[in-house]
Amino acid sequence: MDIDEIDDGRKKGRRKNHRDDDDYEDKEDDDGDDYNDDDNISSPPPNKKKKKSSSADNTADQHSPMNDRHINPTGKPAEAGIIQEVYVENFMCHRKLSVKLCRNVNFIHGQNGSGKSAILAAIQVCLGAGARRTHRARNLKDLVRKEAGADCSGAKLRVTLLNKGSDGFMPEVYGDTITVERCISMRSGGFNGYKLLDQNGKEQSRRKADLDAMLDQLNIQVENPVAVLDQEEAKKFLTGKAEDKYAFFTKATELERLDRCYANINDNIMEQNDVKQRAREGIQGAIDNTRQLQREWEQFQEIDRLEVDLQRCRADGSWAVYQEMQEKLDVDMREATKFSRSLEKRRAELINYEGKLNVTDDEEIAFKNQLEELTEEARVAAEAKRKLEQDLKIAENPIKAKERDMKILRTEIKNSQKKLTSARRRLDQARNDILESQGNAAEEERTRTRKIAETETDLARAKERVAPLKEQVYKLLREYEDLEGPKNTAEEAHNGTERQLNAVKNKIRSLQSEAGGGNKSLAMFGPKCGPLYELVQRNLRRFKGPVAGPVGMYLKIVNGKEKYAKIAEFAIGNGNLDRFIVTNQDDLNFMERLRREVGCGHRDCSLYKISPRSTQEKYNTPAPPNGVETVTSVVSVDNAMVFNFLVDSCKIDESALADSKEDSEDKLLNKEGNGKRSIRGKVKKVFCLPSGDFWQVNKGLLNITSNDRPLKQTIGVDRSAAIDSAKHELKAIQKELDRNEREVKAIKDQSKRAKVEWNQRNREFASLTGNVTKMEQLLEELKDQAETSEEVPQSTRRSLKMTLPLLKKR
Repeated sequence: MDIDEIDDGRKKGRRKNHRDDDDYEDKEDDDGDDYNDDDNISSPPPNKKKKKSSSADNTADQHSPMNDRHINPTGKPAEAGIIQEVYVENFMCHRKLSVKLCRNVNFIHGQNGSGKSAILAAIQVCLGAGARRTHRARNLKDLVRKEAGADCSGAKLRVTLLNKGSDGFMPEVYGDTITVERCISMRSGGFNGYKLLDQNGKEQSRRKADLDAMLDQLNIQVENPVAVLDQEEAKKFLTGKAEDKYAFFTKATELERLDRCYANINDNIMEQNDVKQRAREGIQGAIDNTRQLQREWEQFQEIDRLEVDLQRCRADGSWAVYQEMQEKLDVDMREATKFSRSLEKRRAELINYEGKLNVTDDEEIAFKNQLEELTEEARVAAEAKRKLEQDLKIAENPIKAKERDMKILRTEIKNSQKKLTSARRRLDQARNDILESQGNAAEEERTRTRKIAETETDLARAKERVAPLKEQVYKLLREYEDLEGPKNTAEEAHNGTERQLNAVKNKIRSLQSEAGGGNKSLAMFGPKCGPLYELVQRNLRRFKGPVAGPVGMYLKIVNGKEKYAKIAEFAIGNGNLDRFIVTNQDDLNFMERLRREVGCGHRDCSLYKISPRSTQEKYNTPAPPNGVETVTSVVSVDNAMVFNFLVDSCKIDESALADSKEDSEDKLLNKEGNGKRSIRGKVKKVFCLPSGDFWQVNKGLLNITSNDRPLKQTIGVDRSAAIDSAKHELKAIQKELDRNEREVKAIKDQSKRAKVEWNQRNREFASLTGNVTKMEQLLEELKDQAETSEEVPQSTRRSLKMTLPLLKKR
């Protein structure tokens, strides 16, 4: 009888749980009917014994980081995160099953196949684990009860958790218990996903993110093998390989999840950096244009300021010249007035003197002289007058310019008066229109009433469409959210297959590395083997015949005979593994030159010339005697030249390999009557495990040679069969990965279509609600217009009475 222990899946990191052990035994019926056996629950009295702690322990506890965390008092059970009840319907072998659990340890026992592990699988699946994690199916639909038939719509799982105390998850929303409901639909269009129910059974959320937040708050880890240890994980932990135990360790310590999160974060960071770089490159041209436009705009601003300053300077200069000329004109006018008065005076004196012509000669001469002086003074005054007139003309130019400006201003005033007249006409027309509109008030009222009725009708129709459209939007949103669960499941399956693919690839690389071969392993046969091999490969066209080497590159230990690898290599001789083989003297001479180029000593990469006939096919060698092996049966050689060289030079067909000296003598040594010894078959020398001691018969005498040097292995193991098997497995996993990728793509496409349709309906709903709001505002405006239509003429008359006096004053 199997016994499965169900842990409640909780390892509280923020508090210690001191729990009492309560045993719960619940027998399941074979037909899977409902049962609730509360009588089988027994709670032993809590253990009231307390351990005494030393003073050192008390000191350590005072400085412990656990002091700041919530700790349940001794004897008080945990209040949050404990599984209270499990309900399954059409799940695995159960048609309907309800199991109530106590707060501490629960034991479920029954016959094989009675459904004990199904309860554990139900807890895992309901709390977010994938189907593969249960080790019972590859997808969730395979977990639906097969006996339910084709009419079965799907399976339903519910897990009720306690949610009390300070560690509860959103107790103001869910209350004292949280019920997680998981639906697995077998029909297209059915609900596949999670529901979070409060203590009254009312649905509060369908989002997977809320479920993850709740599990994180309550520290429930259903995919942690330490929290939920099923049979398969237990087998891997107890009897698995080191790799399986390491994988168990990474899952138990959440290193695997942290590694995936870290990888996703790195991918997101790289993607965001690429987006930022592309955006920066995309807007660099716009930034340069903006900077150029900014510089040009600043230049234009500076030009505008300079033009304003120039106009101001021009105006100031013009007025300065005008003021200067006006002052000069005033001075010249005063001088001209003074000269005019002097001229009039002189003319009067001249007339007076002309009247007195009957004067004496002396007086006449004096008068003439005085006349000449006066004439000269008149000429000087006339010249000054001419200059003053020129200066006056020059000074009058700014005045004329100002007069022109005055003329322009008068023209503008005239135009303004015309505009004022036009405004008066428009005012009169507006007054007439207002007076006319007063006569059409009844018609406008009827039109406004008709508009109000039409708007109310359209508003009622629009409001009738709002509720169905809103329900359709919510329905599409739920369909989109329902696809999140299958999408996450498909992505988890895809990621799991990818991890299997990478594991098989690593296995192939490990097998290839274990098998040896390749340029990187040539250094095992000698420090100059690698450089000489590369030089030979570059000069292959210059050889007249085939060339092979180093010899150890073509040797592999046959799979299953690895224990003879070291003594087989000892029988061949380590000095033969770095040899290169040619078929003619010219190639031998050319190889000697290549050896000198890479700096080979007389013991490095020695050469061997073989007959050209030995390059076609391998020698026929006899099978090993019964009970022993030969070097030819332990070492596989994939090159005819190398095989024939080893037969000719190393006598690998005559070297036997045995488990021990006594066993080899029993199976190969012949004892003749005259005391002489001989070896059966073609064997000439026998090498024995474990140290490589060998014996041979020479002239009827048995010679035994011990080996004191440590054995080593540089020849790789033939792992071709394992590599081929791993490659077949790789192809199968690759096909499964391709199928998973197609499933993920199909679900993502379906989710995208659902999201697009939801967005369309949401935009339609937003447009409809916007139109409803606009129609309501229009209706309010029309009603306001109807209420204020009688007050408009009176306000208009008052406005006209205030405006007309202003126009008359202007």
